[in-house]
Amino acid sequence: MAIMPLQMLAGAAKEYSEEMDAKKQQAADILLAQQKYLMESGIAKLTAIKKGRKESEARIDKAVSFHFDRKAALALEMSGQLEGTLTRLTKLKEDPEKNISEQSVLKMSQAILENVPPEKLAQAMEYAIDSGAAEEVTAEKLINAIFSATTSEELGLVSQSVSDISGGEGLPSVGPFGLNLISLTEFRPEKKAQAEKLIETQLAPLLGFGGMSNEGGRTIFNWTNPMAAGRIVSKALQYYTERRSDPYLDVDIGDITDDITNKVNSLLLGGSTLDQIATQYDFSLNPSDFNPNSTPEGIPPRNSNLVPPGSEGNQSEQSDEDTINNNNLGN
Repeated sequence: MAIMPLQMLAGAAKEYSEEMDAKKQQAADILLAQQKYLMESGIAKLTAIKKGRKESEARIDKAVSFHFDRKAALALEMSGQLEGTLTRLTKLKEDPEKNISEQSVLKMSQAILENVPPEKLAQAMEYAIDSGAAEEVTAEKLINAIFSATTSEELGLVSQSVSDISGGEGLPSVGPFGLNLISLTEFRPEKKAQAEKLIETQLAPLLGFGGMSNEGGRTIFNWTNPMAAGRIVSKALQYYTERRSDPYLDVDIGDITDDITNKVNSLLLGGSTLDQIATQYDFSLNPSDFNPNSTPEGIPPRNSNLVPPGSEGNQSEQSDEDTINNNNLGN
């Protein structure tokens, strides 16, 4: 068997050593590249989470600037509705025809808080307070874990942790609130007068409409029973106003006048008289539950001498410009 010269053995050993060093360097380079990738992707995820939280805080602050209670704004954020609500409120604020009522905003805030489980609200507030410190700790731990890994196996475990980053449990969620944002706007006198005219026009065929005349460009309605008709229109307008201001209106605001008309029609078909409707009926009541023979305490008798508010004699007025085709009175 031939014996390799010592010089050849030394050369082979050196070549092997260099090959091993190259492989180690290659492995180290691969590990470093993986570490850098995991650090960058992990930090990107944490940055996105932090950005999302800052945006959430900004939305809550903006809601407070609209006079929402901060807890109510947080609840809207929990429901996912705050951003859309702010967009619509901003449009309302920019509309010179609409003024946002601070009292109505506070009323909506209270209605929202009454429909949020206290434990969920407390959990959300705790999350909002603790999230900032938790972000810093998470970022520091992530970087330490990445660069403490010395093998592919260890780095694989860290990689799984990076994949799992999602911002934790985050804000607890609550079901959406059926908000009526029109209730936040002031019901200005001209809009209220417009609503009254629409109600009057829709009810005219049911209230003993005896024809009309035109005086100076204004339509004059003549009622066969002016006191009852005026009282019914007045009570219907009050109902319309209450429904319009309801934070949780469950129908489109344009449907309220149809509701009023349908109720009066149902009462008349059921045998009630205009006087009974005028003196005894409450529009919040289902017509099928109305009993005109049982007069509640404090309600005047059916033949009391009621004078329609704002009415003189037996006539009420309506401008030709405001017709029943204008169905956006609440806007």
